[in-house]
Amino acid sequence: MGRYRFAVEYLGTSFAGWQAQPGQATVQSELEHALGVCLRVPAQVVGAGRTDAGVHGSGQVAHFECDAELDVRRVQGSVNALTPDTVFIRRLEACPSDFHARYSALSRLYRYRIALRPSALLGRVSWHPGLPLDPDRFRRALADVVGKYDFMNFSVPREDGKSTWCEVLRADAETDEAFLTVTLEANRFLHKMVRSVVGACFDVARGAHPVGLIKEILAGGFRGERTWAPAHGLCLERVKYSDYEY
Repeated sequence: MGRYRFAVEYLGTSFAGWQAQPGQATVQSELEHALGVCLRVPAQVVGAGRTDAGVHGSGQVAHFECDAELDVRRVQGSVNALTPDTVFIRRLEACPSDFHARYSALSRLYRYRIALRPSALLGRVSWHPGLPLDPDRFRRALADVVGKYDFMNFSVPREDGKSTWCEVLRADAETDEAFLTVTLEANRFLHKMVRSVVGACFDVARGAHPVGLIKEILAGGFRGERTWAPAHGLCLERVKYSDYEY
């Protein structure tokens, strides 16, 4: 049985997340439906990350298996014709049988866009909180997530028995006149982890909490209220592998 992989981008606004759910429109279900029509056999699509409802992807990676040898250009074109215009795949190719979109990934990179002013064009992919913030305080708070820590307090636990330890490899925030763009790269992410981190840094940046908030939450010593950034500002932009670039 052959294995195939591809990169996929999607606007998450109208989806209940990546993962297939009964009675819900999801990215995985749209891709599996399109592949099933194209291949004339059911196909199970496995993604690198299970993005939540409303979260976007510009560099998600997925794989599926098929008995037949595929004309990948034809299949890619057919899938893109069969999916909504909010989903688009690229770089479909055969891959080694031991490649796994999730388990072969070395890291994932997310970006969160905070709009410093309202945006007509990018409002669906950014969050405009409508409050002044200090970018320097945001960066100082964000720096404390770099390293290997137990991020349980920055997640909504799935209670699946898996470890809540993650290693954050990169955390930075760049500003221009319209956006503060937050980049987080880690070996793995927990459920709603990025939105929790961004929300906490936002609270520091608006002066609601001290710069040491991240360390306090990691240590389990924080018991107050804090912001969780909304889903529509978040995008999975890249998944890194040892043998796949896109």
